[in-house]
Amino acid sequence: MNIVLLVLDLLFPRRCAGCSRRGTAWCPTCHAGTAGLVAVHRTLLAGTRAYAATAYTGPARRLVVAYKERRRRELARPIGLILADAVPRVLAREGLGARCWLVPAPSRPAALRKRGGNHVTLAAAHTARVLRTRGLSVEVAPVLHLRRGTRDSVGLTPEARLSNLRHRVRVRGPLPPPDTPVLFIDDVITTGATAATCVSALRAAGAQVAATLALTATV
Repeated sequence: MNIVLLVLDLLFPRRCAGCSRRGTAWCPTCHAGTAGLVAVHRTLLAGTRAYAATAYTGPARRLVVAYKERRRRELARPIGLILADAVPRVLAREGLGARCWLVPAPSRPAALRKRGGNHVTLAAAHTARVLRTRGLSVEVAPVLHLRRGTRDSVGLTPEARLSNLRHRVRVRGPLPPPDTPVLFIDDVITTGATAATCVSALRAAGAQVAATLALTATV
């Protein structure tokens, strides 16, 4: 272990984001309890199939909050591992091969400044890296961006969330090749408004979106 990390662990012991166990950012027990795949059904997602690795509750919810709101960026790696286990399962359910592109969900400009970048993109990059070591051909295309003026969606109704995002999602940058399946990646599916809007924008730009995959989904 790097001597600096060793000293930091002694002075400020790491704790599992899921259960507060000392000595690790994300323990094997919490990982085993969150790595899976479930179909997600929302009215707003009628035009695309959606999946989540686990429910947005317990250790998984604490993982998302610690990573997203408390800027524990070391958690991008375990989140990437959870998603890396889920991606092949999605590809199998969709009847696809071992090649895909991941398009991460965008964040509001204010959130990007607050969090020091797009947390979903960082996790997706870890996911792709892990999958390539397993023999899959996976790339990340962070082509989605939100215009200024997009409100924080917390507390909004499904209709208000959809209205908040409509016409504010931009596709900017090189898209995946036309013949390549795309998975839209997010951290949490709540109403499905973000996924529905982003998938629609990607398809309008010519991307072949096969499904949505989130780390978690609300119950």
